Amino acid sequence: MMCRFTFIVFLALGCPYNAEFTDYFGQSRLVYEWTTVDFVWPSSNDRSEALRSGSFIPERNLIAGIKVYKDTIYLTIPRWRWVSGQPATLTKVVEIGGQAKLEPYPSWAEQKVGDCNALQYVQSMEVDTNTGLMYVIDTGRVGIRGNETTSTRCPAKIVVFNLETDQKVSSYELPESFVSSDNFLNDIVLQYVNGKVKYAYMSDVIEGRLHVFDFDTLMGRNFEDQSMKPEPNNGTLIRVNGVDYNYRAGLDGIAMSYDFKYIYYCPLGGYNVYQLPTASLTSAETPKPRLLGRKISQSDGLTYGIDRLYYGALGLNAVYFWSLGHAMRVQGLPADKVVMEQQSEVVRGDMDKQWPDTFAWDDQGYLYFVSNRLQLFNSNTMDFSGHDRSNMRVWKVWVNDTSYLYQAKFRTEQSIVG
Repeated sequence: MMCRFTFIVFLALGCPYNAEFTDYFGQSRLVYEWTTVDFVWPSSNDRSEALRSGSFIPERNLIAGIKVYKDTIYLTIPRWRWVSGQPATLTKVVEIGGQAKLEPYPSWAEQKVGDCNALQYVQSMEVDTNTGLMYVIDTGRVGIRGNETTSTRCPAKIVVFNLETDQKVSSYELPESFVSSDNFLNDIVLQYVNGKVKYAYMSDVIEGRLHVFDFDTLMGRNFEDQSMKPEPNNGTLIRVNGVDYNYRAGLDGIAMSYDFKYIYYCPLGGYNVYQLPTASLTSAETPKPRLLGRKISQSDGLTYGIDRLYYGALGLNAVYFWSLGHAMRVQGLPADKVVMEQQSEVVRGDMDKQWPDTFAWDDQGYLYFVSNRLQLFNSNTMDFSGHDRSNMRVWKVWVNDTSYLYQAKFRTEQSIVG
């Protein structure tokens, strides 16, 4: 652990990375890839019956969300367009007989459609590596982006799992007055206060608003702004390898700054990224978002390290970053005044990194991300035969950085003492 801590200190000081790491900045490594995913079934008969009944239709299962904890990779399978065919929505990757399969997490029982005590639709989650707790957002229904819709409408909720024990430790129902049954909870970040997680911030694509939930008071606040809506002037047209796809989608990616002072966000259908003080969202203030700048491409997921904001450049099949510290030095301005100008490419791949979706961190300096060809999946042009290479991949890329949550408990406690 001392070596890992040392490399983080070097990073914060802008020094070269520790010599024990051999990868260079931007070097990517393929972790897993699939044409279609399969699950760890109780028995081969269960799998055969699921295929026969239509409760498992391989072509309906696309990975999206990703998080990493102690070398275990957790993935989500959003139940976007159908009410059946996707047997699990939250999983972890296990290797059996040399094959990477998805094991429903924490159990098969937790995946049952129509059971409001189980998970209905999970797009994303956040892992607090300080405690080993995973915070999962559940919309409460399935088939939300297709022609089918489930008759069951469970309350939206935040479910907390202990990754050390694989047990559910908390579940917070989000009332209809706070998060409607028509929600599309997309992403979640956490804010530490006084040495513990106090707030969860959740993006809502359908409602185009930001939900803020207080774990202490069990109350929430919503913020809605024009900046969270799809942008005009072809902002919703995303060109991937010469083909245009129209995504009239609002608030999508969100990221929390390392000091917990700012939320960064962007609509999926647009280029602009905004900065919003967290203090204005957790007090009686009127939130005033600030246009940070224009990204080089539309993006889905965002994530923040210690100094850098990372995003997937969908139109370039790439991942980019912007450095707050560098911008402050060059522009001579504080964090609430700088603008996003210089953006740097981390990694790119026109064939194997299409639609860099969501991100995760380990404690070794790697940024993980999912590339899943979502544009093909949504347009019904994805090839599941295997002739057009793999459809879904998990990558890790060396960036010599780590999550905004790194040692958050220690940092926020120290700030109080100081």
